[in-house]
Formats: sequence, C-alpha cells, structure tokens
Amino acid sequence: MFKNKPALYVSVSLIVVAMIMSFPFKLSTPYGPERTSILSIPTRTAEGPVYLGMIIVSILLLGLVFLVLALKKYRVRAVLIAILLFVFGPLKIAEAYQNTYATGLDAISYDRDRSSCSYAKKNDTTMTAHCELYLQNYSKEDVTFMLTFYEEEYAIGSHFMNSAGPFEVTVPKKNQNPVILKRKLKLEKEQPFSGSDSHFNIILEVKGKKRIL
Repeated sequence: MFKNKPALYVSVSLIVVAMIMSFPFKLSTPYGPERTSILSIPTRTAEGPVYLGMIIVSILLLGLVFLVLALKKYRVRAVLIAILLFVFGPLKIAEAYQNTYATGLDAISYDRDRSSCSYAKKNDTTMTAHCELYLQNYSKEDVTFMLTFYEEEYAIGSHFMNSAGPFEVTVPKKNQNPVILKRKLKLEKEQPFSGSDSHFNIILEVKGKKRIL
C-alpha cells in the first residue's frame, strides 16, 4: 500500500500543521467577513487578502501531494479522507473546546441567521433602533465585553448603531436568550430611515482581545 514511507510522514505532519493553524478560523473571523475561501479557510475578506489563510491552504496542498506520492493505491480515497478531516476536524475540536473549556470571549457564539436590528424613523433627525442579538455563553461565568457592529455597505444600520456605541454587553452563563439593544438615535447629518438589517457581523472586544463574529 505504501511505496514511500518518508513521504507519508511528511504528508501527515503537513496536514496536521495545517489543521492546527486553521483552528482560530473556526472560532471567529479575525480578518473580517470572508469574501472567498478554500475548504472553509478564508483567503480574502472585506479587509483584503488573508495571507495566513493562503499559507494554510498551501501547506495542506503540499501535504496532499506528499500523500499521493506515498501511496501505491487508494490515492483518491486517501485524499478525500484527508480533506474531510481537515475541514471538519478543527471545527469539531473548536466546538468541543467552546462547549467545555472555553472562558471569556472564546465561550461566546453568535447566530447571525437569527439576529436582526429594526429601525423606526421618528422625525428628520431621530430614529429608534431595536436589536436582538443571539449570543450564547457556554462558560460557567457571565461574560462582559464591548460590542460594535462590523460596518459593510449592505448593513445599512451598522454605521448608525456604531454612532451610539460601543455597547457594553453582559451575556449570562449558559444564556440562550437574545441580547436586546435599544437606542434612540439623534443624528445631525445622516438621514434617518425605517427598515431592518440581518445577517450582519459584530465585533467583540475585551482587554485587548478581539473577535469578529
């Protein structure tokens, strides 16, 4: 089955290194919302190219090349298994870590699909904002952090919310209820509007640590 055991050892080492390096991407998007990705690893985000992501993908591809060189048969099957391990292995490890041992910001997960903000115009310079953010705290202690909204073109309300922020948020332990943010926004130059936003990213910060979710 094996025709080159040294190549096999190199292959396994490279794939494991790539998996370890990809672990932080499974907890958050430290370089901003992704625009393009390869095997769930972002290579370009809203902030520009992600060179670390490119390096991880390059290491993985090199590991797969050595894997092919190491085997006499079952090469396609082995490559597919290695790719599946790379994609889902770190994800499952990150989920297990977050659900059991993580503390502070690492213990917070964010459901973008369920979270939303709605805005109601009151007059030419005033509008009210109501946000429901589904933040879950898996740790055994309450977690407090500063929250801002990641500003993108399609998330119209993010700029308005950040004009009233940052927001100090405390998520109780084992929380599964949405965090409610209500603000009455008085604006001088921006034109208030009525509508809603969803599927937006948020930024959590505390004591120099930062996560983009």
